[in-house]
Amino acid sequence: MRRNTGVTGYGQARNARPRRQLHSFALIAAILVSSCSGDGSADREYRTNPAYLAPNQAGLSALLRGGTRFAAVSADESRAAEVGREILLGGGNAVDAAVAMYFAMAVTLPSAASLGASGACIVHNARTRAGEVFAFAPTPAPGPVHGTSFTVPVGVRAVTLMHVRHGQARWEQAVAPAERLARLGVPVSRALARDLQAGGATLAADPEAVRYFSRRSGGLLAEGDNWAPLDLAATLGVIRQRGGADFFSGTFARFLSDQVSRIGGNLPIETLRSSVPISGAPPAQDYRGYKVYVAPAPLAGARALAGWNGEPAPSTAVPTNSGGIAGLAAVDTGGGAAACAFSMGQLFGARIMVPGTGILLGAPTPDAAAVSPVVVGNPQNGEFKFAGAGGGSPAAAYATGAVARLALQNDQPVGAALVSRRGQGGWVNAMACPEGIRSGAVSCNSGIDPAGSGLALIVDSR
Repeated sequence: MRRNTGVTGYGQARNARPRRQLHSFALIAAILVSSCSGDGSADREYRTNPAYLAPNQAGLSALLRGGTRFAAVSADESRAAEVGREILLGGGNAVDAAVAMYFAMAVTLPSAASLGASGACIVHNARTRAGEVFAFAPTPAPGPVHGTSFTVPVGVRAVTLMHVRHGQARWEQAVAPAERLARLGVPVSRALARDLQAGGATLAADPEAVRYFSRRSGGLLAEGDNWAPLDLAATLGVIRQRGGADFFSGTFARFLSDQVSRIGGNLPIETLRSSVPISGAPPAQDYRGYKVYVAPAPLAGARALAGWNGEPAPSTAVPTNSGGIAGLAAVDTGGGAAACAFSMGQLFGARIMVPGTGILLGAPTPDAAAVSPVVVGNPQNGEFKFAGAGGGSPAAAYATGAVARLALQNDQPVGAALVSRRGQGGWVNAMACPEGIRSGAVSCNSGIDPAGSGLALIVDSR
């Protein structure tokens, strides 16, 4: 018997549908209430080292194609992508993989995707044929920490609701991989090492943040160092055991509120309970019977559609670090898809670590809302065509829309689309099935921008 204990009640059988639905509806009420190659040496140089970084900082690159079946994951941090792959291999769907990658990135790339980040996730549910958005826009907390404003952490609440509505695997299965990474240790990735090199000095004002990101022998963490953020492991353990609701309305919520008070800030438990994600039908544009789904205002869905529609691009350079913005995407063999984009407002967010929690708080800057994933699905037959999200720049939402346009309207492989953009406007993680995942999975492909440090993995290409 397959079980789905999740946040809907531990030990509850999946085939006990009426009881599971009651628990799910109760939790939903609680949550709501309380992105191939070009010719010539220039393109070859770009694909090898587009940001002209030192050899030990060059990113990873991939152009991956599907077969008769297709499932894939892609993320701005490589270990998180590996976690998503394992979830799909274990029987989870795209939403389960996205949730697991979210928690993993909180461990492996907190500079851009801490549990304190703002952002949005978009789901294409192939079974219901509908798209749904789960947006957690930046909301300033009532009281700054020694004059530094920060945002209310709402991401855990958003992905909890997303999992209740669209997840397939147990909740514990989605959270446990990140907890293991934090508890047992994980090598510092190139993505995080880049960010620490670029912005580690900005953490100096917060002793807790300095301690969190430092080697025992002194100095900040570097690529390859084994890192075990035990405070975050404990937080993830609570989320795994008690469900996501405890983060915003239970014992952990009170602990988080108290810890923020201890460092001079103000985050009342009432604020945690009343700060809710936006969920429902996402803004969309019609495309040949499909819908191009983006995030709602105040997030950057309009910028993503500008990229999709080929409007003039913002003038931006190739990023050399995350800039506090990251993305991920997943698609399963059934055609279900999920993509998420996150922002800390700036590199390392507010540069404040909540003691005892491993939560780096986000900053309420304009860039905190400058994110949007893009998902293209068919509400009539449930077909899937594209899922992607970007990082590295506030223009990543535009870049994601532009990659979607090149992949679908211009019929370019995702990898070729990324090379043609040369990393401008941010790094895009994406997968596309121009002929649809059900009718022509052989057309499916996935890729990551070679300027970034992420990873794209095909899970099923039979």
